[in-house]
Amino acid sequence: MIVVITGAPGAGKGTQADLLVEKQGFRKISTGDALRRQIKLGTEVGKKASELMSAGKLVPDDVLLDILKAELAATTEEKILLDGYPRNLSQAETLKTLKEQYPVKAALHLDVDSDVLMSRLCGRRTCGNCGASFHVNFSPPKVEGVCDRCGGQLQQRPDDNEEKVRVRLDVYENETKPVLDFYQGEGLYVRVDGNGSTEEVFERISKAIQSL
Repeated sequence: MIVVITGAPGAGKGTQADLLVEKQGFRKISTGDALRRQIKLGTEVGKKASELMSAGKLVPDDVLLDILKAELAATTEEKILLDGYPRNLSQAETLKTLKEQYPVKAALHLDVDSDVLMSRLCGRRTCGNCGASFHVNFSPPKVEGVCDRCGGQLQQRPDDNEEKVRVRLDVYENETKPVLDFYQGEGLYVRVDGNGSTEEVFERISKAIQSL
């Protein structure tokens, strides 16, 4: 069973994906991790991707699909979670070509209000020394601007300001809407309310998966 999980930046997709791995036994496959793994293993598709990246080129959809197939062939878990793939309509359509062996059972969409996304993203702070993450509203440090873990200075990512966040959300919307429309047409789209606490959202996701 393959489940696709998608959500805008700040929707908490990564957190929820990790919980599905921990609590429900999913094997998570993300394109970035899969790409690095195939390159490290020195597989044919990994070499091809490495050559493209070394030349400063984007890895095309057909190579990404080959990487995904290699990852799927190597896994023994029955429940697979695709995180960050498909990212566009072309990838969704090519993924469908694997349906005989690897059918997609659902495309979970974490739907979060835009003002909540803005608050989550603009409030993030990261330690420049150890990389620990905080949030000015949801998980603030004990001392403002200072990392609890190592005492380093907390920083805001350059692309976490309001103007750039809006651009990122617009890009996501433009790229992902055709994917969501595609899965609606396939009868596989499942909207999950992504507003609320991590626990509340995970409970909704769990119920959605149980109903598959």
